[in-house]
Amino acid sequence: MRSLALALFLAGVAFLPVATARARGDSAWHLIPIGAREYVPIEDFCRFYGMSLAEPVAGEIHLSGEVGTVDGKHGSPYVLIDGVRHALSFPLLEKDGRWYVSRTDLCCLFDPVLRPWRVPARLWFRGVVIDPGHGGEDKGARSRNGRYEKDYALDTARRLGRILRAMGIPVVFTRTSDVFVPLEERVRIAATHPDYVFVSLHYNQSEPSGHGVETYCLAPRGAPSSNNGTWVRRVDYSPLPGNDNDLLNTLLAHDIHVELVRLRPEDPDMDRGLRRARFVVLRDNPLPGVLVEGGFLSDPTDSSAIDRPEYRQRQAEAVARGLGRFFQTTHVHAAAPRALPADWSAEGQ
Repeated sequence: MRSLALALFLAGVAFLPVATARARGDSAWHLIPIGAREYVPIEDFCRFYGMSLAEPVAGEIHLSGEVGTVDGKHGSPYVLIDGVRHALSFPLLEKDGRWYVSRTDLCCLFDPVLRPWRVPARLWFRGVVIDPGHGGEDKGARSRNGRYEKDYALDTARRLGRILRAMGIPVVFTRTSDVFVPLEERVRIAATHPDYVFVSLHYNQSEPSGHGVETYCLAPRGAPSSNNGTWVRRVDYSPLPGNDNDLLNTLLAHDIHVELVRLRPEDPDMDRGLRRARFVVLRDNPLPGVLVEGGFLSDPTDSSAIDRPEYRQRQAEAVARGLGRFFQTTHVHAAAPRALPADWSAEGQ
């Protein structure tokens, strides 16, 4: 196969701009097999996106251009895109003095973030399914003052709903009171609104406690979940309904996460990253979807902030701004309704 563009087209990723590359007079992309997967040289990446590679520093890479900046380290599971943390499906590699980015991350992370206007939208998304996490006997995490995640999530969801309705965006809730709703029922509710997107609202807990916000979207087919390192399980290659929207999932998560990390700019640890997972409400969901972890109830700083109604209001406003940006991008560039191939994964099967 002579070029990455052709390889990705055959894998179902026809959105890569072959015409743009030709117009620039670019030479072919190069797929380099390293271990069990394929990578692209950073020189090809820079040429295509019009980015410059800064003077090399051992183990670090710094790219910049009109589309933004990318900062990474050899072997790190994260990169900073315009200063915001994003989880990689596979770490950047430095090998024999050259840098490489995985084919999966090129397609499922960098392209939708750096060129959101090229993300194919199957239809004109017009509303939001808001999913307050937990409920009823499923209390979720417990805050340091004894309140439960289920109550914070519902309050934040109601605030988000009011904001979106004021913006003229219709909303549907998976629950509006303190009741238990099975995960499968949440997905069923989402499936009845095919022109909506899905936002699940949660708060976190860990021991020892973490700190900051995380925004999750579905892991691409053939890639590990962020919390599994680089270990790919056999089940990770299984086709999932949510993977039909991999590019939209990334764009939606990015737009929301960027707004959330801006809530406390003075806090250097606020940004825990856009991450990947296979939560039921993401993997089985036919809608573009994200799951937001708005902070750690086990952390004194986060818990104190989340306990304040005005902070939950600001969080809801941040999510609404991200949704607004997503709708604006996809509305302008929505194509005629079409389904993305279920086996388009950038790992090429």
